[in-house]
Formats: sequence, C-alpha cells, structure tokens
Amino acid sequence: MATHITKIIVAVDTSSCSTMALKAALSLANAYNASLYVHHVTENSTSDEVKQKVTNVLGTTPHTYSESKGSVYKEIIVKSLDVKADLIVMGTHGNTGFQEFWLGSNANKVVSSAKCPVLTIRDNARSADFKKIVVPMDTSFESRQKIPVAIDLAEALKATIHILGVSTGKDKEAEHVVNNYTRQASDSIEDHNISSTVEKRLGGNITNATIMYAEEIMADLIVIMTEQEPQLGSFFLGKFAQQMVNNSPIPVICVPTREDLLITDARL
Repeated sequence: MATHITKIIVAVDTSSCSTMALKAALSLANAYNASLYVHHVTENSTSDEVKQKVTNVLGTTPHTYSESKGSVYKEIIVKSLDVKADLIVMGTHGNTGFQEFWLGSNANKVVSSAKCPVLTIRDNARSADFKKIVVPMDTSFESRQKIPVAIDLAEALKATIHILGVSTGKDKEAEHVVNNYTRQASDSIEDHNISSTVEKRLGGNITNATIMYAEEIMADLIVIMTEQEPQLGSFFLGKFAQQMVNNSPIPVICVPTREDLLITDARL
C-alpha cells in the first residue's frame, strides 16, 4: 500500500478550475487516506463564497480550512511548508484572458517554488479520477527521479503507467539514452506489478509530443520533473515544465528535483 502522500493542500478561490482542483484533491485524499488542507488567499473573492464552494464539493469529508492575505503563490508555499504538505493541488487557466493569465502565472510560480510535487488542473479537465498516467522520459539524468512518484500514484490510484520516450533530436545518441531510461523505468514499474506500456516519440517539441500522446490514449494525468535554474538571484521554471503547466489540457504533476529541494527557501 502506498503511504508517501499523507498531507494534501489545495488552493481555492471562486473560479471553476478551483472546483476541479478540489475534486482532484478529494480523489487523491481518498486514495491515500491523506489529511486534506484547504487554503484560500483572500483577494477579490469573499470568504463566504469560497467556503460554500468547499462545502459543495467536499460535503462532510474531513478537512482543515484556512485563509491568509498576501502574494498568492507565496502564501500557498508558506502554508504548504507550515503543514509539511506532500502534495499541492491548484487550478490553472480560467475562462477569461485576465483570469487565465493570473491563474497560470501563480501556478507556474508555485510549481517553481514548491518543495513537494504540485498538481495543476484546468477547469475543463476530463476527469479527476486518475487511472491512466503518462510519464515522459527524456535524455536528462533527472528525468528518472519521477518514477518512484509515478509508481506510488499508480499503486494508490490503481492506475496504469504509460512511459513515453521523448527527445528534441533523432540522433543515435539521444535514442540510446532514451532507450536506456525507458527500459530502466519499465523494469522498476514491472517490479511493482503495475500494468505499463512503452512508446517513443523522438524529434520535435517534447511538450507537444507528450500532450498529443496523452490525448491519444485518453490519459488522466501526466507526471514530469521541474527544471529550475538560478540566474541573477531569480528562479525560473524550466521551459518544458512551464509549457506543460500552461498548455496541457490534462492534469500535470510536477516533481521537484533533489537539487531544487536544497534551494527552495531562498525564493520566499
């Protein structure tokens, strides 16, 4: 039985994608028997509206509700550190241009600053019941660090894992690395008796290739690594992760690399 996720924090407001985030958090909390923390950063929406939304979605499910004021992404990060969350869940992309920019911007900042994995989900996501998980494997060494997370999720959710080997180039060296990493991932997944498949899409934009494949097989979730790069005292979300958070119609879990865990506190 998977037990790694024991505390889940979900960020809420009055948007429709926040409703999907609540549904996803509820699904995961049930699968892991995890404690659920609901946090609202007050800005324009009233507390009563948000509390009513939470009640409508969660019903009598036990949870802890809290509020704070300030920078949205910083408050979410601070709250996640305070409760020692194992997973952050939040919506991204609303129905209007401004809301889409605002939510997308905060989602990217949370992903790039979090110490724990972050699940981002759109309001038009097909499902919050995750049964098909896509795991893209590229040529980076860090790419393999998400496999234990994917295995843990698959065990808890009784899901299948679909490995996708990807690279920007089609050269023999890239293909060799991708083949090795996908084989290692497949072996690890097989050791846990989880049903899995392996596919390769080499060459071109790996974000587009991953999303296209995930849509082809009607996947419910994509698991990727974040790639955070220090530059001039600021931190930027890696290109691949940012594209996925911004463009994927399928929910995405971003897993921070070990190196990222050592430097997160400097961002707040």
